[in-house]
Amino acid sequence: MQFRLPGVLIAFLITALALIGSPTVRADEGVEGVWRLTVSTPRGVQHPTLTINRDGEQYSGTLVGRRGKQVIDSITVEGNVFQFPLEVDMPIGRMTLVYRAAVEGDTFAGEIGNPRGAIPFSGERIEVTEQ
Repeated sequence: MQFRLPGVLIAFLITALALIGSPTVRADEGVEGVWRLTVSTPRGVQHPTLTINRDGEQYSGTLVGRRGKQVIDSITVEGNVFQFPLEVDMPIGRMTLVYRAAVEGDTFAGEIGNPRGAIPFSGERIEVTEQ
């Protein structure tokens, strides 16, 4: 038994150090937070920032990217899946994009639906520092 204790102790210390050095997300954070998106478009890869806020059972947010800041009045959340529509002006006219993704810890993956089909997008939760 004495020979196993050092091995168990070393394994515990390695695990503890790994957890201290890695970012953690509380399980109750769900979809809310600040996300760095990756969207591949015909004009190249874009990295807008999506902020999802929760007020009771209601979700809202903002999307900041090449088109500036766009307010998202309502975000539907069911479990770990969120969805919201966004009206945008395009060279071909005004259209509705529907963002839908499933969150897994600090990342998510989904699609942006549009009249011509859908494009994949992903996101990574980022830390926001107060200035």
